[in-house]
Amino acid sequence: MREITYGEAAVEAIREEMEKDDRIFYMGEDVGCFGGAYGTTKGLWERFGDGRIKDTPMSEAAIIGYALGAAITGMRPIVEIMFADLLCSAMDQIINQVAKIRYMSGGKIKVPLVIRVPLGGLRRAAAQHSQHLEAWF
Repeated sequence: MREITYGEAAVEAIREEMEKDDRIFYMGEDVGCFGGAYGTTKGLWERFGDGRIKDTPMSEAAIIGYALGAAITGMRPIVEIMFADLLCSAMDQIINQVAKIRYMSGGKIKVPLVIRVPLGGLRRAAAQHSQHLEAWF
């Protein structure tokens, strides 16, 4: 039985799903050629290119809004927010749009959207990048 880290398993699973479904794309800050925070997307940009691995500007609300629009039109975005603290900037989109749109549409609109956030980071990241927000979800 081979042993791999949780992070390696996550990247492998994402790669497998992206190979099966061309509607899946991955987006976030530094997820392209840089390989994501903590190497979370290592090798995906080389495999799938700019069309499916999308680097974004540092605007978490815009990232979630873009992903929401893509999801309701049939795409299957996976979003990476670099630090849990940065979710605070996107909570309006997450709480008032992503979480409610299916119910507001009577179940007609689905939102196949995954939001990935590293928690309990591997390094010290000071006050702005070290909060643990798991209880919110």
